[in-house]
Amino acid sequence: MKETPPIKAPDAIVVSGDVVQGVALNHTDYKAEIDKQYSAAHDFLVQLTDRLLGGDRTKVVIVPGNHDIDWNVAYEAMEQIEEGDNFPTNLPTALHEPGSPYRWDWKSCRLYKIKDKIGYANRLASFWKFFENFYGDFDGLLKVRPWSDANLYSLDEKRIGVAAFNSCTGNDCFAFHGEIPREAIAQAHLDLTDRGPWRLQIAVWHHDVEGPPNRTDYMDLDIVRGMIGRGFRLGLYGHQHRTQITPTHARLYDEETMVIASAGSLCAGRKELPTGALRGYSIVEIADDYRSARIHVREMNVANLFSRAVLRDFSGASYVDMEWTLPVDAAGRPLDVTAEERVAILRQAEDALNRDLNPVRALGLLSGIDVAGDEFARKLTVEAAIASGDPKTVIGVVSIPTSQAELIHVVDAYANIGKHEIAETQLQEHSARLGLTQLLQEEILSKIRMKKWNLK
Repeated sequence: MKETPPIKAPDAIVVSGDVVQGVALNHTDYKAEIDKQYSAAHDFLVQLTDRLLGGDRTKVVIVPGNHDIDWNVAYEAMEQIEEGDNFPTNLPTALHEPGSPYRWDWKSCRLYKIKDKIGYANRLASFWKFFENFYGDFDGLLKVRPWSDANLYSLDEKRIGVAAFNSCTGNDCFAFHGEIPREAIAQAHLDLTDRGPWRLQIAVWHHDVEGPPNRTDYMDLDIVRGMIGRGFRLGLYGHQHRTQITPTHARLYDEETMVIASAGSLCAGRKELPTGALRGYSIVEIADDYRSARIHVREMNVANLFSRAVLRDFSGASYVDMEWTLPVDAAGRPLDVTAEERVAILRQAEDALNRDLNPVRALGLLSGIDVAGDEFARKLTVEAAIASGDPKTVIGVVSIPTSQAELIHVVDAYANIGKHEIAETQLQEHSARLGLTQLLQEEILSKIRMKKWNLK
């Protein structure tokens, strides 16, 4: 907070993969070693959560990375294919087909094939065990479960929806690329839509989305474009061990924009860090209108102390401000998320009143929106106040009646709490404006006086 610009305390933590270093092939006791690494990672992340988030693990987002894959488990699920009858006639095509079971090892120049699909899937078993142990029985998680291609989180008092993707599909000791099943992105979009609306949708994954021709360990940018088309506007990833922040476009340039940011590596050693890169992490400050973010980059410059980074791509600044476009509907119109939130609240309030017979909850929901000028919202509020059975609640809601029915209810409420003079004054002040007939006025006045007489 003493820096310029100041940085507020965090509200959530995102771990974008590579929770552990992993274990090389043919390690003597690889299971014990990887369990040891995850135990250390668990303790570290629990401490961070306790210190920064008051121990609330529902505000921690975790995805797996390629280092989380147990290479030895993957290798044990494969068999070597000798040249002959079982050797593919077109090896390059066979290797790069979607979901291909073939793997080529450049070190030994040997071909392998996945023979045990269940065993192969268990290459992430240690990660998912760590994942399950970390969250335990914590309540408040949106849709989070081990072995999922997409876990969903709710942050910022249900204003931000997060889809945390596993980008390690098909990744193992011989295949280093990143991939997220397209159906997982589509399903995550549908699930978030059902639980929304959201002011902002964030996607988290591990692999980067660009690389030189001699590298194969990145993810197809088209996968990210699929996220943009489904309303995701901020993407957070890891993998490349260095900070990179870019706006990414879908469809026509500048029509839909998503900001994607690589977080650098908090604990990587010198062998993993690219030339000139330092250990680091990022702090993402999202603007109050949910249309931009300031991304601060922290690096380990002196001893083991983290301080402001010097970003060469941004004139030596330690932060960068990035904007994205509003999500659009099927007709290309910007979505009015505030209006969607209002509709969602009205639906919840209507269900609370009419289905659950809980007018107090309905009133609580309606108190968060402005019902003035909205005939349906005001009518619902008045009905909930009447159903609560509390005359003071009715008086608080109907301060100035806007219909004959409201006037009758507020006059009755004043009479019920012994404020008979105020009841008569309300009747006299608003009857003409609201068009009450003389006969109806006299009937209401008679009821007020009857209650006054009974009270005496």
